[in-house]
Amino acid sequence: GLMAPPEAIALHGQFDTVSIPKLFIAGVIPGLIMASTLLITNYVISKKRGYKGLLEAWSTDDINDSLRRGIWSILAPFLILGGIYSGIFTPTESAVVAIFYSLFVGFFLHKELKFKNVLKSLTTTTWITGRVLLILFAATVFGRLLIEQRIPVHVADALLSVTDNMYLVWALTIMLLLFIGMFMETLAAIMIIVPVLLPIMYMLGADPTHVGIVIVCTLSIGFATPPLGENIFVASGIGGSTVEQITARIHPFVLASVVGVFIIAFFPSLTLWLPNLVSG
Repeated sequence: GLMAPPEAIALHGQFDTVSIPKLFIAGVIPGLIMASTLLITNYVISKKRGYKGLLEAWSTDDINDSLRRGIWSILAPFLILGGIYSGIFTPTESAVVAIFYSLFVGFFLHKELKFKNVLKSLTTTTWITGRVLLILFAATVFGRLLIEQRIPVHVADALLSVTDNMYLVWALTIMLLLFIGMFMETLAAIMIIVPVLLPIMYMLGADPTHVGIVIVCTLSIGFATPPLGENIFVASGIGGSTVEQITARIHPFVLASVVGVFIIAFFPSLTLWLPNLVSG
């Protein structure tokens, strides 16, 4: 069969070291940054328009009550991440643990889960997984083709001939990802973009973990941008506003998220500080 060029194999070898637990930890601070941008935007808009909450006073009793009711759900992430970091199970096995834990909590502790709902979840999952597998199949072929034709190397050379300023490279990358995120499902985008982007960024001296986090954060903004914004439809279903009403008000939040992404991209230490601390 066709052999991939040695630098591609070397690159591939380099990327295998980006462990899932490391990415989990790396995502903590960027996640908080992304959340903060939304919180600040929300605060500013609410203050300016004089929005009030449902209750005037801050009720500690209500909070305690909610915490007591929701404690089993809150424990789920701790169980999953704790199990991965303590080495009890692998990230793949953690998914199975999470499923059984959720079923147990839903059926026996909250008693809100019905068998019919589980069947509905299963059919939905089958649809989503089937779609992703089809994309994965095409993306694998695409990735292999890229490596054999040495496309990332050519793109990197072309990019370097324009600029070797890392900030500019990040700005171009983020713009591209935002555009793709508007029209493409996140998983599909990751599978198609990463094989091209990661080798390029690696040649420019970026850390693969950092690149991964920026890609995920940027594409996640696509959840809230039309035409494909999945989260707009979810919000419409929960809140009762129409998709059009939500889309009309989405702009400040999207802009704030983009600012957040630029902060994460321009300051790699924000992403890499925690994983380095943990791995010592």
